[in-house]
Amino acid sequence: MSDPSSERDEAEAVPEAEVETRRRPSIVWLIPVVAALVGAFVAYRALSARGPSIVIRFETAEGLEAGKTQIKYKDVEVGVVEDVALAPDLSGVICHASMVKDAEPWLTEGTRFWVVKPRIAGGQVSGLGTLFSGSYIGVDPVREGRPVRSFRGVETPPVVTMREPGREFVLRSERGGAVEMGAPVLFRGITVGRVVSSELDATDDFVTTRIFVRAPYDLRVHAATRFWNASGIDVSMGANGVRLATQSLVSILIGGVAFETPAGAPEEAVGADAVFPLYASQSDAEERHFTHTVPYLLYFDESVRGLAIGAPVEFRGIKVGEVADVRLEFDRKAARFRIPVLVEIEPERFTDPNASDAERRATIDRLVAAGLRAQLKTGNLVTGQLIVALDMFPSARPAQVVWNAPVPEFPTVPAPLQEITANLTQLVQRLGKLPVEQIGAELRDSLAALRMTLEGTHDVGPALKTTLAEANQTLGSANALIGPDSGMDTELRRTLFELSEAARSLGLAAEQIQTQPQSLLFGKKGSQ
Repeated sequence: MSDPSSERDEAEAVPEAEVETRRRPSIVWLIPVVAALVGAFVAYRALSARGPSIVIRFETAEGLEAGKTQIKYKDVEVGVVEDVALAPDLSGVICHASMVKDAEPWLTEGTRFWVVKPRIAGGQVSGLGTLFSGSYIGVDPVREGRPVRSFRGVETPPVVTMREPGREFVLRSERGGAVEMGAPVLFRGITVGRVVSSELDATDDFVTTRIFVRAPYDLRVHAATRFWNASGIDVSMGANGVRLATQSLVSILIGGVAFETPAGAPEEAVGADAVFPLYASQSDAEERHFTHTVPYLLYFDESVRGLAIGAPVEFRGIKVGEVADVRLEFDRKAARFRIPVLVEIEPERFTDPNASDAERRATIDRLVAAGLRAQLKTGNLVTGQLIVALDMFPSARPAQVVWNAPVPEFPTVPAPLQEITANLTQLVQRLGKLPVEQIGAELRDSLAALRMTLEGTHDVGPALKTTLAEANQTLGSANALIGPDSGMDTELRRTLFELSEAARSLGLAAEQIQTQPQSLLFGKKGSQ
């Protein structure tokens, strides 16, 4: 057994540990501290580099994918789509996107967004690169304007970006024709711009077309510049033959607008958004136009077949206006139909442009008093189109312009063929009214009275008897010649009948020539 005292001595001989408090932290704690600092720094950098969040509304989500679809400007990523959801009213989709910090200055109300994908429009092919890389959102940044964070994306890419140098102009016409967005704007056959938009005006009955002309070609547009529809092929026929005009192959296929300034016109500068008329063709644009027109009402009794709205009103071959309307009117007092034709005359073509309305009226009154009249004439023998011709007719019946009517009424004269037909008809009617039978009866009575007088004379010589016999024989021959059953009476009736038939045939022929003038070249329809 061991001695307890010895064990106690050994325990007392072992030294005691002393506890000391450390004044500095352990190096082990540096690891989580450094990790926390790095995380905070990364979070700070991420938050400081993060740009504003925006909302873009599109019609559909075609080509959009959350977390993948990028927003690019000049092929540089400036944002990314974070979420795509349906709009609350189901009218489209709402795209939430995060932009880079540098994008904040140009997130204004003028900035536009659109989905870039393969497109063929306006004679141009775009977005072919997205066939392999996928669709993305394009942006046209604008620094000017009020800052916003909600945008409505456009469904088609803008034809012209805001930063492209040049100016926009406004064209107005009664109809848009083939001028559509993206169509080229041509100057002397060279494409110098594009059609930005073409839409019906909300307040007036005309089409508003906005075009963009690149610099420096926009300086070619002056106050006297004329724009026309260069779509398709312009074919016209004149004294020099058939004229074929076109601007380019692209304008034939998709349409376009061309412009030119007339030679000698003042080069007066215009600003952006200046308004110009859009003419239907180059020939219409080259024609001299006046802004002041005066309406007149013309009444015709003959057929107006072939007279269409827009037909020219000419004075000795020079256009001075055009037909605005053709109607049919029943005159209750005269119990007959009349055809009122409304024309618009440009008085500046034949009067002083600086003259007042009263002076122009006085000039027109003097011309009408001298024989100025309106008349229907054939403008084209092939198509049968009619025109309204103004000319001097000194032998015309006196007439004057009815200025106090709702629309001034201008005097007219019949067409030449109608006048000839009317004169022949009157001649036949007068010949038919001759009392042929009465004339023959009176002549027989006179001859009988003369014979009785001669027979009552007893103291006449043989010569007188011979003369009386000869006279009696002559009277018998005359009676047989002009009697009711005589050959002369029959021939006279036949001649009058044939003359009447000839006049009627001439009237029918004149009417056909007037309504179908092409029959002079190709014959009557249906004839072999």
